[in-house]
Parts: sequence; structure tokens; C-alpha cells
Amino acid sequence: MGLLSETQIKAAKPSPKEYMLNDGDNLYLRVRATGKAWIYRYMRNGKTIKIGMGPYPEVTLAQARAKAYEANSQRANGLDPREVQAQQTEQERIARLHTFDLLARAWHASAKKDRRWSEDYGQKVIRHLEIHVFPWVGHKPIETILPTEIVQCLHRPKDRGNLETAQRVREVVQHVYQYAVDIGALEPAKNFVNKNTGGLPSPRSRHYAAITEPAQLGHLLRDIRNYHGHFITRCALRLAPMLFQRPGQIRLADWEDINFEVEIWRCPPEKMKMREWQKRDSRTPSHFVPLPRQALEILEELRPLTGPSGPVFRSMSRRSETSRYISDNTINVALRTMGYDTKEEITGHGFRATARTMIREHLGWDPDVIERHLAHASDEELGSSYDRAAFIAQRKEMVQQWADFLDELEGGKLPMPEDNILQFIRSRPRSETRFGT
Repeated sequence: MGLLSETQIKAAKPSPKEYMLNDGDNLYLRVRATGKAWIYRYMRNGKTIKIGMGPYPEVTLAQARAKAYEANSQRANGLDPREVQAQQTEQERIARLHTFDLLARAWHASAKKDRRWSEDYGQKVIRHLEIHVFPWVGHKPIETILPTEIVQCLHRPKDRGNLETAQRVREVVQHVYQYAVDIGALEPAKNFVNKNTGGLPSPRSRHYAAITEPAQLGHLLRDIRNYHGHFITRCALRLAPMLFQRPGQIRLADWEDINFEVEIWRCPPEKMKMREWQKRDSRTPSHFVPLPRQALEILEELRPLTGPSGPVFRSMSRRSETSRYISDNTINVALRTMGYDTKEEITGHGFRATARTMIREHLGWDPDVIERHLAHASDEELGSSYDRAAFIAQRKEMVQQWADFLDELEGGKLPMPEDNILQFIRSRPRSETRFGT
């Protein structure tokens, strides 16, 4: 078949089904209702391979022939034009990532997808870069950035007392530099960022502020009872020390997950603190929280206001779907409103440490039962795989004793120093529960 002419190309009209016009040397013009495009077609390992050479008329006939000639030359030299094209495309993509900012955002997009980050965590990671790194080196090609410039980015938050932030920024920068090496945008020898960069000391272990003295806890419980804020917030505050679950888990509770008949609150994986892949894994079990009598009474008071379906702790701001629940800072704001320092005295998350310490010390419960109520995995080897005991019956009794203990603290009754654990437990009958043993 002879070579195509410009007149033939322009005269080619689309039909109900696409068709190809042969220009020779494996070059074709594909005609569709959506337009015309150049295709290079060849055989490899018994299969027909097609490579797009660009749309017509943006790519002229002469340009398409030049590309086809180059592809034929590659095949004559033992190369696969499709692989060559893929390499060129990747090189062009890397060339466009010519600054630290662009490389970092490309790494972030890749990591977010591969590691299945939550939206909130992904935002935190990129914000670290936007605040602490991009303003100073974001516009620079990564190979021109000096080690001292990265060190200065790390020392700025450290010098303000935010050592943990500096550590996190360094970790993210490490990932960006390694990503640049992996995609060929940076020579391995020029990757100077490691765990020693900046000479940052190890951060101190962070513990959430928590009250572990009975008298102080009793005072806090009375303050919560007298809290003059919104009724929904007061209910959340009252339940937080009683159930000692994570604040995010409490605020995302739905009425559909509360069973008043068996006195159980079901927490599905997607509302728990765990990795994204675990949340999406159908094999990940829900966490079940037995509810003491006092918690059921609070929920019964709240149900006419926010029930019978949807969020238990419904936000009064209905501006968007994300505001259906109270914010993740509601409990801490309420504590600060009552005059408590959420960094030094008590925080919403600190109620977990409060309960863990005092239930063990004053009620004498086995740590395994307490840890399972906290939704912590077993410390034993392979515990998360083989130790699946939920301790529902034991936890039901434990939380009822804990709720009774909180009532006594709120009423001003404190455990006497000479009292022992057995005397305290024997002072009340074993809890009756409809859930069973």
C-alpha cells in the first residue's frame, strides 16, 4: 500500500466503527468518531503491540513518520519501542519533579496510596513539610540543597521546644530523599539524610495527662456533674472516665451500635485506632464495650435528643457531613473550660490511664482484662493472632464495679488507706448482668 497523503488524511471521515489507514513502516492512522491519531503497530512474541504516536493534526504526517522510523531503528537494534517509550515517559516525569516541593508531593501521593493512610494522617504528614521545610528549600532542586539547610529546618521547631515535631519532620524528609533516589532523581551518594541528621536527641516518652489520686478524681467528677456547657458535651464527659475508651472512638459512636438489651456498645474497626489496612480488612473484629448501669442511664437521657439513629454525640453544627459528630477536641475544650490544664492535669485520652491505674490498684482486676477493655492487643508472643479472648463477662463486672467506685468518689467517699482490695470488693454484691456469663 502506498504512502498516505495529506489530502487522504484530511478526507478520511469517521464511520460507526473505527478503522486504520496504513502509511507503511508499521505506521497507521486510526480514525474514530472522537478524532484521528497515529499508531505504531508491530509484533512481539506472537502478539500485536500498539503504541500511540500522538493525535493528528497536532502531530503532523512528517513527525509521525520520523517517530515510526526511530521505532523501527530501535527494533533493529534489539530494543522494544514500548519499553523505550515507557522509560522516556518516566524520565520526563522525573525531570518535571525538579524541586524538593514537587518530589515531596509525589512521594506523599505514592505513600498515601501504598500505605493506605487515613485522610487525617495524610494531611498531618504534608503539613509538617508545608510548615517546616517548603518555605526554605521547597523551591530548590533536591541535589542543590545543602545539609546545613535541612539541619536548620529541623532546628527551628526543636529550638521552640517541639522536639517531637522535629523528629517527625526529619523522618518525612528521609522518606522524600529515599524516594528521590529510588526514582532516579537523586544519586545515592547525595542522599545525606539519616537518623543522625541534625543531632536531635531522642524525644521523651509522651504520656497523656491523667489523674490517679482518688480525691482529685472525685473533685473532677463533681465538676463534670456541674458542667454548664451543652448537654451532649456533658454526657460525653460523664461517659469518658466511666468507659475509658479513646476520645475519637467515643465521639464517633452511633446509636445503631448500642444494644440496650444486652448492654453492649459495638465499636466497628473503622472507628478504632489501627492501621488503615486493618480497618478495611473484613477479618478485623469489632471491639465490644460492656455498659454499666450508669452509662445506660446517661444514654437513655441522651437518646430523645440525638437518637434513635445516627451519631450519639451529634454536633449542633450541621454544616457538613464531617460535622455530624462533635469534634475530636470537644472533651478537652470542656475540661479547659472547667479550669483543667489538659497538658499537665487531665486530658480526654488520660481517662484511660486513670482507669487502668485505679482499677488495678483499688479494685484488683487482672491486667489482661483491663487491657482487653482498652482494646490493647495481648503482650504475649503471637497474642494478637491466637489470644482472642474478649473477657466480656469479666469486663461487664469490672466496669460495673468501676462505675460504682466513681459514684462513691463523686459523693466524697474515698478508699481508706487501711482498706484492702478484698474488703472493698466484698462490700458490694456481684453485679447482676443480663448479658450472661
